[in-house]
Amino acid sequence: MQRKGSTGYRGYLNREGPKALGSKEIPEGAENCLEGLTFVLTGVYESIERDEAKSLVEKYGGKVTTSISKKTNYIVVGRDAGESKLNKANQFGTKQLDEDGLFEVIKTRPGKKSKYTIQAEEAAKKEKWLEKKASRSSHKEEPQTSSKPSSSSSDFLSKPSSSVTDNSIGQSKSESQSEPSLLWVDKHKPTNMKTIIGQQGDKSNAKKLFNWLNSWHKSRASGAKPAGKFFNKANDDGSGFKAALLSGPPGVGKTTTATLVCKEAGFSYVELNASDTRSKKSLQTEVAESLDNTTLKIRYCQGSAQSLRTEKHCLIMDEVDGMAGNADRGGLQELVSLIKGSKIPVLCICNDRNSMKMRTLSNYCFDLRFYKPRLEQIKGAMMSLAFKEGIKITPPAMNEIILAANQDIRQVIHNLSVWSACDKGVSYEQAKIDSKSAKKDMKIGPFDVCRKVFVSDEETAKMTIHDKSNLFFNDYSIAPLFVQENYPMVIPNAGRGNMKEHLRLLAKTADSICDGDLTDRIIRKEGVWGLLPMQAMYSSVIPGELMRGGFPQMVAFPSWLGKNSSTGKTDRLLAELSMHMRLNISGDKRALAMDYLPVMRKALTEPLVQEGGEGVPKVIKLMDDYDITKDDFDNVLEVSKWPNSSDPLSKLDSKTKAAFTRTYNKECHLTPYATGQTTKKKRGKGGGASEDEGDLLKMEGEDDDAATVDSGDEEGDALENDTMIKVSLVQPESWNKGKGGWESLGIDL
Repeated sequence: MQRKGSTGYRGYLNREGPKALGSKEIPEGAENCLEGLTFVLTGVYESIERDEAKSLVEKYGGKVTTSISKKTNYIVVGRDAGESKLNKANQFGTKQLDEDGLFEVIKTRPGKKSKYTIQAEEAAKKEKWLEKKASRSSHKEEPQTSSKPSSSSSDFLSKPSSSVTDNSIGQSKSESQSEPSLLWVDKHKPTNMKTIIGQQGDKSNAKKLFNWLNSWHKSRASGAKPAGKFFNKANDDGSGFKAALLSGPPGVGKTTTATLVCKEAGFSYVELNASDTRSKKSLQTEVAESLDNTTLKIRYCQGSAQSLRTEKHCLIMDEVDGMAGNADRGGLQELVSLIKGSKIPVLCICNDRNSMKMRTLSNYCFDLRFYKPRLEQIKGAMMSLAFKEGIKITPPAMNEIILAANQDIRQVIHNLSVWSACDKGVSYEQAKIDSKSAKKDMKIGPFDVCRKVFVSDEETAKMTIHDKSNLFFNDYSIAPLFVQENYPMVIPNAGRGNMKEHLRLLAKTADSICDGDLTDRIIRKEGVWGLLPMQAMYSSVIPGELMRGGFPQMVAFPSWLGKNSSTGKTDRLLAELSMHMRLNISGDKRALAMDYLPVMRKALTEPLVQEGGEGVPKVIKLMDDYDITKDDFDNVLEVSKWPNSSDPLSKLDSKTKAAFTRTYNKECHLTPYATGQTTKKKRGKGGGASEDEGDLLKMEGEDDDAATVDSGDEEGDALENDTMIKVSLVQPESWNKGKGGWESLGIDL
């Protein structure tokens, strides 16, 4: 079975493409004629590529899957089709089509209105009916209700630096539509929790946040404690935390969820985002007082302190992972300390949950992680929005727009607004072209970059030479190291089963990496940064093309980084040993490492191993002859150690080690070099300033007395100030007599 499987896979790699590409005319079908049908594509077709066939099915509303199930309606079979898929198709009774059969289905099936369009029309009718009902009830109640003064929070809705809102749930649709200058993301923003995309259900993050916020004061009164980090984490309701951390990719509704939950829970809020200064000092002066009071003070509006008096309020800190730099210095540490003593809930929002800056903050917050909504969830809401704006767009075209924005809802709405500014109709072909130009850039790590450089799949097959070069520029300082570390582990398609060809590809890849390293050296040494594209070709693109194939193992971290660190440490130790032994050896660092240290390693350890405590004087005498210290003894053993060699000190017993250390420390060892600070700094007479500081203060009065300078030099040359000379302490005679002596300290001599 293994031989049969390997033969089939080899045939799959070597199979030819379409033999008559473009020879048949692509049919034009009715709109949404394939909606509700599921297709599976297998094999090579005669006049059309597999990707083109997939786009053709999706264009007319069909769904393409990679595996067959009972829900599969058709399997389109080509040349060299997969045996397992054909067997499953026969087992489930799935109808099989060839290329011509697929074209015939598209031609003959009638069109129909999309279910998403029907849902959008029904939602629009229901919304209009609710608006009419609300307007009628408001007209009836208007003469009976007395006008109330508006909340002070309404004055802050238009302030750019911070947003403060009252307890009202939302604005009417007519008010939002009366502002033609509003962005679509503001015009069509959700008005309640039920309209947030992907946040329906009792287990949604919006519902969890709503329950946590409602029970916040009750939990504080009961003294609830956070659950453990590992046990019962899934069932934790966050009652033990004073703050919540909402994290997830941009455009999934984190800020919208936070504001709507506050409104529906009856909380007023202050929102501070990246446009506000959130440094340590700013948080202490502006926010700390608010977190400790029942009155929420706002000092961000026109420079005056105003207050919002309400029973329940909270603080929203948006984009906390962006609190860095001089403007927000120390802000995160201060935010953590404020959360510990806060008497109101704090909602923190970030994009990068795994950032190092978020580790400390996340320990004090109820962790709510937002994920991208499913394609169907976004598509239904966007089709409804397009219907309200009078845009004619098909569901397959909407799919292309959503996938191009990486399911970022905010970006999808912006793209729809821009592309429909001139034409209210967006076709599938136009949406596909525009989505490629507006495709959202994604930041990927070096491990993913390395895998994309070598792996052969559908995504890399569509990449142009510029796309492959851009992989290098994700991080051009470390990407070449990942390529150099991992290219031997790749199994290239061009050399699969042929060891000679495999070795030839490895040699070519190594040569290309060497050329890239030479280019990098020129760039770093001479500052010719215009050569970076050339380095990208040598260090990433060419190795990826030569070794493109399978990557059976995990991407390894570059071992060069660790080796380079060890090399730097060894070089530093050799320089120190060479300086200490310079008067007794004749050679540089290289000669010291290759000629002296192996012999010295043996001479320093064998007497201790063979003779025990009696060999201690011999070792200490050898150390004194070469002017090396106890630290140098350890460095000699470390530098002269080779891989897989044994440690001679492991053979020593503890008594011998203790005797060696005790004897060495007891004796005085004179060295021709300084082992510590040679002079001691003295404090000034007034405030404890050092001599250097005193010199700086006396820059203008340089004409001091020569006697003062001479006395300072004499003090600096005094033997008592030299750390290399031990001075015995002489007991003054005044301490033996009178009240100022030892008797004043209560000591009886």
